[in-house]
Amino acid sequence: MAKTRTNLEDQTRTYLDEATTSDWTDAEVQREVNAGYLEVVTAVMETYENFYLITSQFNTVANQQEYGTVDAVPTDIFKINRVEINYDTTNTNNNPIRAYPVDINEVDGELANTAIGISVFRNAAYYLIGSSTGANGIKLGFIPIPTRNGTNAIKIWYIPEIAELSAAGSTINIPWPDRYGKLISLYAAATLLRKGQQEEEVARQYMGEFEVGMAKMKQQLEDRISDGSKAIIDTENQDTDFENYSTI
Repeated sequence: MAKTRTNLEDQTRTYLDEATTSDWTDAEVQREVNAGYLEVVTAVMETYENFYLITSQFNTVANQQEYGTVDAVPTDIFKINRVEINYDTTNTNNNPIRAYPVDINEVDGELANTAIGISVFRNAAYYLIGSSTGANGIKLGFIPIPTRNGTNAIKIWYIPEIAELSAAGSTINIPWPDRYGKLISLYAAATLLRKGQQEEEVARQYMGEFEVGMAKMKQQLEDRISDGSKAIIDTENQDTDFENYSTI
């Protein structure tokens, strides 16, 4: 069952033993619920960030190196995990290739030099500059520079920024919300009870329950990772195909 901000606010007031608004305003409860929510989200990201992994595709433009929000680059990028680019979508035999992250200072020559080819890096490369909150936004650049227009030629796998719960009906995005949604309310109640030193002992108890619950959630996420595939990557030749190889 989905858990909404309203559910969390009601649960928080239950922990506060306040059926109707008295000591704490709705705005105060909402603020601390959101603070607790982002604490839990951060813990999830630290333990198993791929829970939030999503994809997005956008077009290449001939002779355009950098792509921003006007080119449909997502505005909520927190971290990029993988980038693929197809330099010629008109050729049915041409498949997307993985682009590897590179620092712009690793490019010895001119960054926008169209003569720089894939052979220089062995694979295509990409760099990321700017931020979603910056004046110029996020810029995703490619080396070599695409020379053709290509529909959905670029695909990225990324972790998005998780926003606060802006509306009463906003649902939380955490693993097993029915089990761990209450942690958000525990955090909120503990923080509110500390306000004015009203119930320090109860606040410590709630915060202790929050921390124990967080540890359980993180351990469960760790167990989930251990059941998945952990790949071995040949970083020297950038090849994950271990079926075809020659013996020495």
